[in-house]
Amino acid sequence: MIYQRGLALTLPLQQKQATLVRQVLPKLADQIMAEPGWPALAVTLNNAKTAGHDPATLLVQAMGHRELDTAGSLSDVLVWRLHRLADLDPHPATGHPAPTPASAVLPAQPRRTR
Repeated sequence: MIYQRGLALTLPLQQKQATLVRQVLPKLADQIMAEPGWPALAVTLNNAKTAGHDPATLLVQAMGHRELDTAGSLSDVLVWRLHRLADLDPHPATGHPAPTPASAVLPAQPRRTR
């Protein structure tokens, strides 16, 4: 879902996010933007900005949390980290609440009979 929202970003917004990534992460920018998860990262950076955060600062913080050498997808890891750092709603455009984690769902209690 977030990937589709990234694909729907206007070209100027995509370019703005690409410029930001190139400025903040110059050595990794080409790799990140070549990954399938790049559209999701672009929309996440845009959402962070819309929510009042500085996306450049968040990217620096996200990169500093732990190493990324073993990550299969830098963009996916950064999306995950940015969502947590900025406390972003994972479904902002849908109007639906985020699904409840399965571990938080309580089983139905059997009815008592008299």
